Amino acid sequence: MLGAARGYMVWMCEMLKLPDPGIRPAPDLAVLSAEAERYMEHVLERWRAPLQDVSDQQLETPEYRSRWETLYSIDAMLEHAVMHPIRHAFQLEELMRPR
Repeated sequence: MLGAARGYMVWMCEMLKLPDPGIRPAPDLAVLSAEAERYMEHVLERWRAPLQDVSDQQLETPEYRSRWETLYSIDAMLEHAVMHPIRHAFQLEELMRPR
């Protein structure tokens, strides 16, 4: 999920022809547990600025093809980015629940 947070913002900037947001790739699995919190702080910091001057019109239209072929407006991709980790957290809770 950490890599997805980077990927969503990079994609949105590409679609809007904005500069690269400068989010470094997620840490390797070998160091993930030690680096996760620092990386999340980096991602949150880099998410703050890129879309601040984007108009409502640009957020809502047009739709762009995602890397998995689904059409999204920028607004819809922002919603997807928020809901993605929530959905996976729910799935993990279901899988870990005693039966």
